[in-house]
Amino acid sequence: MKDKSPFFILANPRSGSSLLRIICDSHPEIAVPPESGFLEWWYTKYKNWEIKDSKTEAKVNAFCEDLKSSRKFETWIFNFESLKKMILNRQPENYNELINLVYINYGKNQGKEVKVWGDKNNYYIKKLKDIYTIFPNAKWIHLIRDGRDVACSYLELNKRKLKSKYAPVLPNEIIDIANEWDENNLNISSFFNSILKKNTLVVKYEDVVLNNKYEVKRICEFLNVEVNEKMYHYYLINKEKNIEPVEFLEWKSKTLTNLDKTNIGKYKEILTSVDIHEFNQVAKSSLEKFNYE
Repeated sequence: MKDKSPFFILANPRSGSSLLRIICDSHPEIAVPPESGFLEWWYTKYKNWEIKDSKTEAKVNAFCEDLKSSRKFETWIFNFESLKKMILNRQPENYNELINLVYINYGKNQGKEVKVWGDKNNYYIKKLKDIYTIFPNAKWIHLIRDGRDVACSYLELNKRKLKSKYAPVLPNEIIDIANEWDENNLNISSFFNSILKKNTLVVKYEDVVLNNKYEVKRICEFLNVEVNEKMYHYYLINKEKNIEPVEFLEWKSKTLTNLDKTNIGKYKEILTSVDIHEFNQVAKSSLEKFNYE
């Protein structure tokens, strides 16, 4: 069975990774489901999957039950009976191919002929070597946003005191936010330096907003798919098809609206001069590395 060459979107929280996921998932040949870290969680149990397992209904059923129990997987629009049939028919020979079918099945349920699938999860920043072990031929997109604007988003969400069990847990002090932003982005950058350059792409949130068509074209070229007009109207597709699960919209409602340029540089109006100075001091080298003032 041919590897669909997955890609992974990596970003510090509140950097626009959900936006980028929805833009990509709006393409009729790309499937990027809502986040769930099941592919890493179940690796230890199923990493020795063999073709004989794919022929054994009990083994396939057990995998599907574990998959169903995975945190956040209930937010997917998913057909488990379809997946079981797909596994039994296609008989994946290893864990890589098994997981491949989960994403292909998700796309099929959305009416897609999946050419490439992706996964967006900030959790993976701490698990990069593990994901690379599972998918050594994967492509990787590093999405970066000005950390001071990220800080504004952290502070705003913390003020709202979100009730959802899925609500992100974020630091509330500028120094802690700066340290997290700095560490996460440097960790991704270091990982990129350790793998083939042709499999990596660095994208800035600000460029996605200000030069959307160019960045969408660049991403599609990286993924070897043709640009589709639906990607420019991602927010309308999201409204129509609930690409972003309702369980997450409490803090991701902006994925239902068009690109907002006012989100760029908003820290100059929101943060105090002391806040800005503290952030700049902590993350000085990273701000310079990623070309932020």
